[in-house]
Amino acid sequence: MINTSTKVNSFDILLGKIKTKRTCVGIVGVGYVGQPLAEATSEVGFRTIGFDIDQAKVEAVNSLNKNLLSATNNFEKLSESDIICICVPTPIDDSNKPDLSFVENAARNISKHLSRGQLVILESSVAPGTTREILLPILEESGLKAGDDFFLAYSPERIDPGNQEYNLMNTPRVVGGLDEKSTELVKSFYQSFVHNVLGVSSPEIAEMSKMLENTFRFVNISLINEMAEYANARSINIWEVINAAATKPYAFMPHYPSAGIGGHCIPVDPYYLIDDASKIGVTLRILSQAAIVNESRPRKVVEKAFELVNGNGRTDNNGNGKSAQPIKFLILGISYKAGSKDTRESAALKIWRVAESMGAQVSYYDPYVPKLNGWNSTKLTEKIIAEHDAIIIATDHKNIPYDIILSSGKPILDTKNIFRSNGLGRVYKY
Repeated sequence: MINTSTKVNSFDILLGKIKTKRTCVGIVGVGYVGQPLAEATSEVGFRTIGFDIDQAKVEAVNSLNKNLLSATNNFEKLSESDIICICVPTPIDDSNKPDLSFVENAARNISKHLSRGQLVILESSVAPGTTREILLPILEESGLKAGDDFFLAYSPERIDPGNQEYNLMNTPRVVGGLDEKSTELVKSFYQSFVHNVLGVSSPEIAEMSKMLENTFRFVNISLINEMAEYANARSINIWEVINAAATKPYAFMPHYPSAGIGGHCIPVDPYYLIDDASKIGVTLRILSQAAIVNESRPRKVVEKAFELVNGNGRTDNNGNGKSAQPIKFLILGISYKAGSKDTRESAALKIWRVAESMGAQVSYYDPYVPKLNGWNSTKLTEKIIAEHDAIIIATDHKNIPYDIILSSGKPILDTKNIFRSNGLGRVYKY
């Protein structure tokens, strides 16, 4: 163990290097979160090395040809870094259980090459306690001790793909270190390229802040989807209701119906909380119920699409309300949000799987996702549209020729309120 003077010296040296941009930053995981971070740190003057086991992501970073930025799958180079940021996925499995294997594997790779004076920052979305209870022990397998030999902190990413107003630099950043020195170091680092950085008292506060942000949206989106079902049963336009409620200048934040919640955080993070709560004997009833509502949404969308087709005269020879040939659905938008190619946890993909499980044939059109899992985005022509029995608008991309869709005369299940006017014949808002 190093003595106090050495400990202070390591802190002072690293803080000085951060302030003068003489640090080397290592980014473990250069996907949707890590690559923008790597670009930002290199652009403000930090030498930056991206690390990933996916060679395609390594090549994508290197193809940018940016000064001070490179990527590799050689994790031995972690020893060159003064600051190491972990930006790996934290998905859930088929049973909605947290999968921390990417974080644990990243930690083991770092532990093998950990050096005195380094700062390790976890950015991946995790349940409170993960930095201290899972990441810390693995890093200390190196023989080094946090707070004495190296520094450790948590700072949740706040990436919103496609958002033209808020980006990595002007979105406030929350940071929480294992101790005061770790917090000061991580705060100084992010202040180099983020306009507003808030230091909090512990990693658990920072971890919980990310969980709360996304759980807030998860519960409210699930709530509005449930309200939309009630409004539809009452023949009330829920979109008009929301616009009316949103005129209240306080205490109301509009959320909008959809085919379900998608993306890499909002539909995932609540399950980290639910799982962690169960381990300490706490039942999150509202959150658990919101999860049930969200999980049921894609099936209800598909059931409504079948209802629209069968109510439009598609019956078998006996006229019993079932199609003689497989019903064909065309899904518009397969990514999880408008203007993005990201399909992680996309509600459209869940709709696709449910529809096929119920016997339908499915095609998709998405200008941002030309290929997916061996399928190609279909052309959007009058002939191709005519070959389908119904159209499901799952993602509200702006550059889709909706006029062709509307003029086709096909039943349209509009989950995104693309057609804002009422009384458009076969357009059903859901």
